[in-house]
This record gives sequence, C-alpha cells and structure tokens, in this order.
Amino acid sequence: MQVTNVQARNNRRNRKLGPVQKRTLGAEACPLFDFCGKRILIVGGITKIKAFYRRAIEKKGAVFEYHDGWGKHGLEVLVRRSDMVLCPVNCNSHNACLNVKKLCKKYCKRVHMLPSSSLSSISQALSKNTKTN
Repeated sequence: MQVTNVQARNNRRNRKLGPVQKRTLGAEACPLFDFCGKRILIVGGITKIKAFYRRAIEKKGAVFEYHDGWGKHGLEVLVRRSDMVLCPVNCNSHNACLNVKKLCKKYCKRVHMLPSSSLSSISQALSKNTKTN
C-alpha cells in the first residue's frame, strides 16, 4: 500500500510535534479500550455544560479537549493533536464548520459533524464510534 503525499506530510508534522504522552492502561482498567488515551476535541457546544462533556468523554477513558468555536486562535493546534473531532452544527457558524472540516482533512483526523450540541448527541457519536472500530 502506497503512502499518499498527504499522509507523508502529516507524518512529518506529527514527528515535529514530538510524542504525545498517552496513558497506557490495560484493557481491564479502561472502560472502552478504543478510547483509552485518545484525545477527543469538541468544537463549539454549550459552554455551560462543558463539565458534562468532559465527564462523558473521560468516562470512556479518553482525554477531553474543548474549543469554544470563536475564532481560529488555537484551533489548528487542538485539531492537530486530537484523535477525533466532534463539531455540533447547531451552535457553530457555517464558516466555523468549514474551518473544522478543512483542518481535519489537512491533518487526516476523524470528524463527526453532529446535528445537536446536546449531551445525548455527543454520547451517541461516541457509542457509534466504538461500534465501527
């Protein structure tokens, strides 16, 4: 299987970032092995329930990251170091959603555009992801 130019470029960029410290837990210590040590970024969402987002993601054994969706400041760095990006479209502008999609494509990251910023929508996206892996 050939490595595409995009994958080769991303591999070079990831090497420049240095190793990301991931938790090394055994399968018995991690609730869902697919998420252990992975970084999940939520772009946008309801800031008031950020703590609930954090709890839902960390309950799966993943590392929680959050960007409020306002401006591009810091978004590229967060997308680059994330393993999966969740972007609710009901609380982000059209331009913000496009920026998230472009950055995820640039860095070969999985992105899930969610119809809602509700906690149940986030949980459904996480559960669908474990079924497809």
